[in-house]
Amino acid sequence: MTVRQLGGALGALGGLVWILRWVVSPGDGAADLMRWAGLALVLLGLVCIGLTLVKGSALWLDAIVGFAAPALFWAVYEVLRGELGNAFILHGVLGVVCLLVGALTWVRGRLVYDEYEDDHEDEVHV
Repeated sequence: MTVRQLGGALGALGGLVWILRWVVSPGDGAADLMRWAGLALVLLGLVCIGLTLVKGSALWLDAIVGFAAPALFWAVYEVLRGELGNAFILHGVLGVVCLLVGALTWVRGRLVYDEYEDDHEDEVHV
């Protein structure tokens, strides 16, 4: 599993938690816990995906982009949450988007990794 696939899987899992929060509509304590758990999973997924956006060997740039992607998402999330309140519909819609994008990222990363393996299986490493 590549770092990008891990990011997609974490994002999809966070989206699933938000969808469950929306569908189940638990009491205040459980709803708050599910909101934070989904947000943590989505942000961790974005860190993983952000780390793969920069090509090259500049580790400092990887770290900056890796943490800028979730920071941008969190800023937009907080603005939307502030405008809509703690609405369950926000987490339902964001959950569906995160689930779809995360699943697509995971599947696409798997296909690219499989193609790379097929292209390089004939090489002999000494």
